[in-house]
Amino acid sequence: LPLCREEAAAVLESPSAARRAAVPPQIAAMPASALSPNPRARSRSPPRTAVLKPGSSLQGLTALLLGLERRPDRRQRGEDMLAKEVPWLRTEFFRATDGKLDTIQDDEVAKTWNTKNNSNYGAYEDVMDKEGKLLYSAAQFAVPGVDYEFSPGERGCAHSHYRMWQRVLAENKPMLILEDDVQLVFERTCGGPSSGATFTERFELGMREAVERRAEVLYLGWSGHRGGNYKHHEE
Repeated sequence: LPLCREEAAAVLESPSAARRAAVPPQIAAMPASALSPNPRARSRSPPRTAVLKPGSSLQGLTALLLGLERRPDRRQRGEDMLAKEVPWLRTEFFRATDGKLDTIQDDEVAKTWNTKNNSNYGAYEDVMDKEGKLLYSAAQFAVPGVDYEFSPGERGCAHSHYRMWQRVLAENKPMLILEDDVQLVFERTCGGPSSGATFTERFELGMREAVERRAEVLYLGWSGHRGGNYKHHEE
């Protein structure tokens, strides 16, 4: 995609050889606040641009808006913003698993995780204790990796996305996954405003390329932190 380094980026994940039969990408996943670089940018309101009608690759697309039932304020804000900026997008609220209230089976979401795989996508730094003593070096986060326990909220978030993937599998069609603090309107760090129109234009380009590459996932996210922390791998 023709994106500058410090704005929303799409990362295409190619399917394994055993799964080449899948033609369109099954999920377009956007993490929470992925398109809003910082809290101050989120509050700015750049000039409105005309609503851009989607092309054929986006027509009929449904977005699952993930949120906790006990946070109706976040749901309302997200739904209102999407209805205003991308009225072509059908949105359905998806109840998130509440890690503090709901039971999560260990065979669905583990209680611990390791940083080794994460290190392929972002740079870690040395971690010190309060006295300045080294706890973990940057190299340790990659090999052998550092084990952390999931918080209840993290397990709930992971389980929510696990359930959403199951939903997409059952639907057997492309869907867009959003969290309820998604933001499309902000001042881009490389200059110029972001809006529903710019999102639609770039999302359209990403979906076209995803179909051409027979990709299964189109990941949408902002990559401007520290000048872009995604490590691209040719393979």
